[in-house]
Amino acid sequence: MAGRKPKVIADITIFPVGVGPSVGDYVREAFKSMKTIKCLKLMPNAMSTLIEADDLEGVLTAARKAHDAIAKMGAKRVYIILRIDHRLDKAENAEYKLKRIIGKKS
Repeated sequence: MAGRKPKVIADITIFPVGVGPSVGDYVREAFKSMKTIKCLKLMPNAMSTLIEADDLEGVLTAARKAHDAIAKMGAKRVYIILRIDHRLDKAENAEYKLKRIIGKKS
């Protein structure tokens, strides 16, 4: 971990409300819009997307781009759950945190 800059780790769940039971097309467009931000590492999963960024602004920009992509598709309501872990005292990333949880030392 030495020499690494602290990262912001976030988890975003975003989807439209009131467009029917399937929201996959909307979520795909939201994810594609976040991929345009070069300084992010995105790790999608079945329920959300994990974001690693160098700063808080990167996470907030990703949330805004995802929101705008869904709205542009015609959604009248967008639901967002955004959780942010901004550790300022030392460098951590998602891989490091996962290794700590499953018991592997880095």
